[in-house]
Amino acid sequence: MRAAVAAGDESAVARLLDDAPRTVLAGPAGAALLTRAVRAGRHRIVERLVAVGADPDRTEFTGGVDLVAEAADRGAYSMVMALLPGPVARQRRALEAARAWLGCSEEDELRRRLGGGPDVTFAYEDVHEDVDPDNPHLYDPTPVAVRIHATAADGRTLTVETAHRALVTAVEKTIGTFATTADELADRALHHARHGFRDWQASVWRLADRADEESFACAARLIRSPEPSHRRFALDLLAAIATHLFLPHPWRHGRQALDLLRAYLATDEDHPELLDGALFAHSWYAHEYGTGEDLYAILPFGSHHDGAVRERVLHELGPSMNRNPAVVDLCTTHCDDPRPDTREAALHALATYGPDSPELRSLFVDRLTDPHAPARLEAAAGLALRHDPRGDAVLARFAADAEPESPTWWRLDEVRRLRARTAPAG
Repeated sequence: MRAAVAAGDESAVARLLDDAPRTVLAGPAGAALLTRAVRAGRHRIVERLVAVGADPDRTEFTGGVDLVAEAADRGAYSMVMALLPGPVARQRRALEAARAWLGCSEEDELRRRLGGGPDVTFAYEDVHEDVDPDNPHLYDPTPVAVRIHATAADGRTLTVETAHRALVTAVEKTIGTFATTADELADRALHHARHGFRDWQASVWRLADRADEESFACAARLIRSPEPSHRRFALDLLAAIATHLFLPHPWRHGRQALDLLRAYLATDEDHPELLDGALFAHSWYAHEYGTGEDLYAILPFGSHHDGAVRERVLHELGPSMNRNPAVVDLCTTHCDDPRPDTREAALHALATYGPDSPELRSLFVDRLTDPHAPARLEAAAGLALRHDPRGDAVLARFAADAEPESPTWWRLDEVRRLRARTAPAG
């Protein structure tokens, strides 16, 4: 077991844990393994050990060091969350250790701990989520924090990750602390102002959980900010509320949110990433709280100079093209888009939701030789879903090469099922 933990062999650890008595894991043997896993940075193994009874509060193998507080002090988000299940006292220790970093920058605190002065140097590296061995296709390469390495003139070093604010937000939720204001949660996200960082995401989802008057007011204030990062946080929050509140009852601020987004889209915003988020959120609210006029208000963005914005419009309006010929025309036009992913989106929308006509079938045939493989797949899918065999050879080649559970594999499976459902009788 010790060798498997040291090597980070999760499969071997899982097999060995199945055979290990729980009473043993709750005692010194489990504490020793847990300490080894924490020191090696194996948070997935730590999670498994805690789940079967290993006690993070034991300190006989840590030199008296509190593993939970130490991990929280380092900003080691994944490790803290793996250690956290258990008594509230454990969670409060993590909260206290992480909160100590909120009053200043990480560099200032590191400099203080190393004795101050200008001779402390810093090096930075992005922190990424580990690849989940069970779901490697879900890996997102977006950085979630920064790891800061501080070195004093005498060679002493300290390292932290910039996730203390995320830890405070997450542990507050675990404990059930609800006194934190919406503006304070937003400030935590905007301290580093990095979209996708853990502190950003923790605040977004905490506010989305609340979805109260204060959360909406926070979004309404920030969406009007001159700072792009503030506007992006507001858009992320509105999108999170829309997707998080997929409930049988409407959100009382739903129509207000839609009006807010329509007003935002009428400004001269031209950051493609922000427009993408706004179009996504707008479509959710338009479907739930708006009219057809609201939904199709984003059609002009289908001609935007940025290809990703055009792609977003095709994704959002494609499913409703049967109610508006202008969407069919837009998708048809973008089958020749110079951006490969935008062509793919246009072909996907037409293949899945478009009408059946000789002209459209001819378009699909022309795209069977598209240089972008996903576009070829959608062209073949469009023919297959109309029971036209001219794309079958292309589909067969994709099927032969598709990795199980890959996007191509899932799309082929969807096409097969849809084709079977609409097969002519007899």
